[in-house]
Amino acid sequence: MELRDILVRAWKRRFIVGVVLLGAILSSTLLALRQPERFESTATLALTPDVKQGQGFVASDNLSTLLGTYAATAKSALNLTRAREILGHPLRATIESSTEGGTGILRVSARAESPRDARDAANATAQAFVESIRDNKLLVATIVDPPVLKNKAVQPRPPLIILVASLLGLFGGVVLALAIDSFRRRVDTSEDVDEITNVPVIGRLPRDRLLARGSAQIVWESQRSDSLQESYRALRTNLQFLNGSTPQVLEVTSSQAGEGKSTVVANLAVAFSQIGIRTIILDADLRRPTQHLIFGLDNRVGLSTAMALEDEEPELQPSGYPGLSVLPSGPTPPDPTEMLHIRLARVVASLREHHGLVLIDTPPLLPVSDARLIAPHTDGVLLVVAAGLQKPATLQSALAQLELVEATPRGVILNMSGQDADAAGGYYYSHTAEADPELELR
Repeated sequence: MELRDILVRAWKRRFIVGVVLLGAILSSTLLALRQPERFESTATLALTPDVKQGQGFVASDNLSTLLGTYAATAKSALNLTRAREILGHPLRATIESSTEGGTGILRVSARAESPRDARDAANATAQAFVESIRDNKLLVATIVDPPVLKNKAVQPRPPLIILVASLLGLFGGVVLALAIDSFRRRVDTSEDVDEITNVPVIGRLPRDRLLARGSAQIVWESQRSDSLQESYRALRTNLQFLNGSTPQVLEVTSSQAGEGKSTVVANLAVAFSQIGIRTIILDADLRRPTQHLIFGLDNRVGLSTAMALEDEEPELQPSGYPGLSVLPSGPTPPDPTEMLHIRLARVVASLREHHGLVLIDTPPLLPVSDARLIAPHTDGVLLVVAAGLQKPATLQSALAQLELVEATPRGVILNMSGQDADAAGGYYYSHTAEADPELELR
C-alpha cells in the first residue's frame, strides 16, 4: 500500500483518527498532571591516580574499566546502605550514576519528590562512595562539584509527554482507521470507484433530506433542492458528451436495492426534457415498479401489456413535463423474467423509432436476472451506486454480471454522496402482490 492510499483512507476515516488522537492527548495530559514532581541533584566526582602509592598514570583502557565498575559500585545496595547511615534516615530518592568516556569523571544523581531530599541523597551517596574506595591504593575519589538545591522539577515534562502521546495517538488512529476500512470498507468517493473499475464516475448526487424522509419524487419541484438540481444538470451535461448527438437507449440500474436508481431515472429524464430533448422513461421493473407512482400515472396499461399484445404499439403516457413520456410497467405478469427475455426486444425497437433518449428503469443486477436480460438491448448501462452503502466486492460483482452479458457500462452515478446512506429495507416481494403507494426511496 502506497503512502497516498494510506493518507486517503485515513482522511476518509478522519473522525476515528481524530477521536483516538484526542483521547491520547487528554490521557497524556491527565497523566502528566497527576504525576508527582521529581527534583534532581547531582554530585560530580573526579577519580585520579593515587600518587602517594607511586602510581601516577593509569592506562585509558584500565581507567574505562574501573570507571564502569565504580559507577556500578556507587549505586550498589552496600553503598546506599552507607549513605543511609550518613544521613541517619532513608534516602527517599532514586540513585543513578554515569561516567564520561576518556575522563575520570563520575556523576552521582539523585531524584526525589523534594529538592532537599534529592540534594541530601546525592551528597550522602557521593560521600559513601568516596569512603568505600579510600583504601584501594589505585585511585582517589574527590567531590569536585557538590550537589546543590535545585527548585526546578525535572519530572514530569508535560510538553514532552503530550508530544509523544500525540504521535502515538496519531499512529494508533491511522492504524485503527486502516483496520476498520479493511473490514468495513464502503464505496464512498470517486477514488473508491477508481480502485475497482475503469468505468468513469459521470455524476455525484448529494444526499437530499426531502428524498431520504419521503417517497421517491421529482426534485425539480422543490426550491430546497437547488444543489441536487445542479448536480443533475452536471450529470446531464456529462451524458451529452458521452452520447453525442445520437439518440441512445440507456439502462439505469444498481447493484442492490436501496440505491436510488428509480429517483435518478425520473429526475434525469426531466433534466433532459428541460433542454428540449425528446425523452422516454421505460419502467422495466416488473416486480416493484415506481415510475407510475412518481408521475401519478395509470398503471393498468404499460410494458407488460405491450409485450403480451404483440401487435400493439407501446402506449406512452404524458408525464406532465413537456417532451417527456413514460411507459409504465403495467400489470405484474406471472413470470417477469421470461416475458422480458422473449418479448422486450420488440418494445425497445419500437421506442427507438421515436428518435429520442430512452431511459430504462430496471431491477437491481444482483437479486434477479432481469437487468442482465435487458442490458444487451441497450446502448449502455448507467450504474447507480449509493455512497457509503455498497461494499467494493458488491460493486465488483455487479460489473462482472454486466461483463458476462457483454453489456457496456457507460458510467457510474455516485448517489447520496457526502453522507452515509440510510439502510434500505427489502426491495422485492411476491410478484402477485399489489404495489404499495407509500413506497420509500430506493
